[in-house]
Amino acid sequence: MNSKYKSIIFFTRYDKQSASVRYRYIQYFNDLKKNDINVELSYLFDKNFFKKKILLNKINFFLILISYIKRFFKIISINKKTIIVIHLELFPYLPSIGETLLSFKKNRVIIDLDDAIFHQYSDLNNKFLKFFLSDKFKKIFNLKNIIIFSGNKYNKKEVLKMNPNIKTEIFPTVVNINDYTKRTKTNKNKDFTIVWIGSPSTSIYLKVIFKALKILNQEYEIRLRFIGSGHIELEGLQFESYMWNEQTEIELISECHVGIMPLRNDDWSMGKCGFKLIQYMACKIPSVASPVGVNQEIIEHGINGFLAKKNSDWIQYILKLKNNQQLYKKFSESAFNKISKNYSFESQRKRFISTIKNIN
Repeated sequence: MNSKYKSIIFFTRYDKQSASVRYRYIQYFNDLKKNDINVELSYLFDKNFFKKKILLNKINFFLILISYIKRFFKIISINKKTIIVIHLELFPYLPSIGETLLSFKKNRVIIDLDDAIFHQYSDLNNKFLKFFLSDKFKKIFNLKNIIIFSGNKYNKKEVLKMNPNIKTEIFPTVVNINDYTKRTKTNKNKDFTIVWIGSPSTSIYLKVIFKALKILNQEYEIRLRFIGSGHIELEGLQFESYMWNEQTEIELISECHVGIMPLRNDDWSMGKCGFKLIQYMACKIPSVASPVGVNQEIIEHGINGFLAKKNSDWIQYILKLKNNQQLYKKFSESAFNKISKNYSFESQRKRFISTIKNIN
């Protein structure tokens, strides 16, 4: 290792149940270890909390308190020869106590942003919380020894507004193409099927294109498959709902024909990293998405997928992929090639490891 740092700790909100943890950190661990860097994953909440919070929307405040206390003592025990990677923030809905302490201890701290988390506090309706937290990230971004890893150009741009001099690197969320190729099913469902993958909190975006889905589902008998949505009210739609599972997600996606990623056109959506699209396209599935944020970089309209503004666009583009096999095949190959070149673990691993090794 070129620098004085011999170890790295990844502070995350959740364990490997979180896609961010699996795809932005864990898959780099072996390469880091091969470069004589000791690696540790320190998550705030365990898998039981994750299941209750993300899948069932239940919160245990006593467990949150205990988790915060444990994390605080973990932070004060770290020596300054350790690189710290923080996924989003150390203590959700608290001021920047942990980040400030690490900066004071002279640790090199990487804040990894795969969401526009800074908008979460600046847009709060609660006046009390907004008073204490609205400038939380501006304070963090102006601390010493801070580096930013951003999942997209939008988040980088917003960070630089708060501190034009901060060092920033863009690292997209990536997939292991070899793993996806091995597990992708070549036999599709008999009936043309649209797939969406996400969580209960992001399933609200399906309502953005509810009218289009209803027409496609009822008038054209197109099947709908939702993975990880939990219970969702979409009256009149017939759809398959699957619990998310790391062991089955690739197979469930690859059985389908078209992946979708509807979004609202707002600041929060602008900060998303388009991971749904990356997963679909790695499975050789063309995608249709809202023309918001990084979606416009991942999808090349009319080449590897479509960008749809209106409900009528969604219907038109999905039917075009359904009815034109030659176009479908062309899009499938182009989609896979785009991910292999720009959004695969293989395409980013050397730069990621080199960036970590050269921190000084």
